[in-house]
Amino acid sequence: MPRLSCRSADPFRGSFAVARGDVTWERLRRHEFRKLRPDTYVGSATPDDLWLRVRGLAVWAGPEAVVAGPVAALAWEAECPWDDDEVVLPTSRHPGPGAPRVRRDVLAPGEVTRRWGTPITTPARTAFDLAGRAPLPDAVAAVDALAHAWRFGPDDLAALVDAHPGVRGLVQVRRVIGLMDARAESLPESRLRVGLALRGVPSPVPQYPVRLPNGRGVRLDLAWPCPGAGLRPVALEYDGPEHRTIRGHGLDLDRDAGLDDLGWDVVRVTARQMHDLDALAARVLRKLGL
Repeated sequence: MPRLSCRSADPFRGSFAVARGDVTWERLRRHEFRKLRPDTYVGSATPDDLWLRVRGLAVWAGPEAVVAGPVAALAWEAECPWDDDEVVLPTSRHPGPGAPRVRRDVLAPGEVTRRWGTPITTPARTAFDLAGRAPLPDAVAAVDALAHAWRFGPDDLAALVDAHPGVRGLVQVRRVIGLMDARAESLPESRLRVGLALRGVPSPVPQYPVRLPNGRGVRLDLAWPCPGAGLRPVALEYDGPEHRTIRGHGLDLDRDAGLDDLGWDVVRVTARQMHDLDALAARVLRKLGL
């Protein structure tokens, strides 16, 4: 078996490699290798990316472990409000010291797949796990992101609820299922939608398509296209960092002018306004005549 070197891209357990004669403890302590976790190493030339994070976590946790939680969501290329590492083990065995969260659970075969050669919870099972986290708006945002990326819906999560009736936090998971919407395209959009819903605002249509008078097609973050007789349709647009550039601001002005010509009442929401959703909800309710 070839000896390990700085170009060894796949993480490995140091104690196993030393026992096989692939490397010595003295070499592992040099700059030739990088320590990822206790007894888990990789060649120093390996880029520090998400692939390495997932593979290193799996090697540290052992062959029975399944990568789960926020790091699984990130591996599935979905935004996530959290960024911690988590693994699932079928027994109470703990792999040893280290920061990752270790959760004991028995996963059904259909809830585990492989990514980058590593056992990982499926997108739907990942969403099911994250749906039980607090706070509620973040849980919905995480589920929305996975559902949007992987095209599953409330029925898929409801089936997991039925399959795991004894799991803690099912009351919140059911709430998340009732609030999720795979049409959402960003975490702030989901948080905003949920925050308003918790304050009595009727459910909007995420990413509502509109054709402007100049022929340009746009999608509104949150829209109430039919608020009632005599009222203008209402749209909420979340202004992230890209809207604060000169180009972004100019595009927003053109967009808002076109929407105004079509009769839309556009409300732009910034991160600062997200801290006072009571006032924003009251404003939207007034515009909807409620």
